[in-house]
Amino acid sequence: MRLEQSEFEKIREKIYDYCGINLHEGKQALVRARVMKRIRKLGLSGFPQYLNYLQKDKSGREFLSLVDVLTTNKTSFFRESQHFDFIRDNVIPAMKGRRVKWWSAGCSTGEEPVSCAIALLEQKVSSRNVKILGTDLSRQVLQVAKKSIYSAKNMENISPSLKKKYFQKVDEGWYAVDDEIRQMITYGRLNLKTSWPLKGPFHVIMCRNVMIYFNRRTQQELVSRFCDILEPGGYLFLGHSESVAGANRGFKNIRPAVYQKI
Repeated sequence: MRLEQSEFEKIREKIYDYCGINLHEGKQALVRARVMKRIRKLGLSGFPQYLNYLQKDKSGREFLSLVDVLTTNKTSFFRESQHFDFIRDNVIPAMKGRRVKWWSAGCSTGEEPVSCAIALLEQKVSSRNVKILGTDLSRQVLQVAKKSIYSAKNMENISPSLKKKYFQKVDEGWYAVDDEIRQMITYGRLNLKTSWPLKGPFHVIMCRNVMIYFNRRTQQELVSRFCDILEPGGYLFLGHSESVAGANRGFKNIRPAVYQKI
């Protein structure tokens, strides 16, 4: 089943206009493979018929399904562990027992906010003192995050002691997150390109391995908005292949991919 250049351009433009994700030329094979899943599920003949179906669907449901299949949601517990070392050694001690808000922007299936909650509890921070917001564009991954049940394969980065302490075995090879952690986290769907109905300020924002999907202009706009909603002295964590270069007014770089609001 062939994806014509003009068809790829239409999909690319729709996604960029909606959420700022930049599907460059190198993503054509990925787009073809993932959209074919929708074509098969709907019983359509090919990309021309699918684009026509997408155009005629006034409910917008199919477009959201397209967004779901085209967003990449790779994640794991305690991913980029140096960040969690920094949180343990620097961020948590500076909180000094006060109440704060954390935001996992691009939380995927929830491993990142759960890892943050575990890091906080391991340092004796009261679960009542931290509210963690997890947001993502994909409805599918948020369903998994809200259920907070993970397979044994997902748990490979969790030590046996932490697994015993913060998870309960619910079935063979499946583990549910402890209620105390679940109560610390609120999940919601958010398009980072649109307005944010969020109440700040936040002490920590983690937006790791998300901005690589945006062009430079969108990245700079996003960093500026993060700066606005962070408290003075608050922290922004990016993925290790990302930076705020060109848009770092208001931030100082204190570790690789760790920025503090001035």
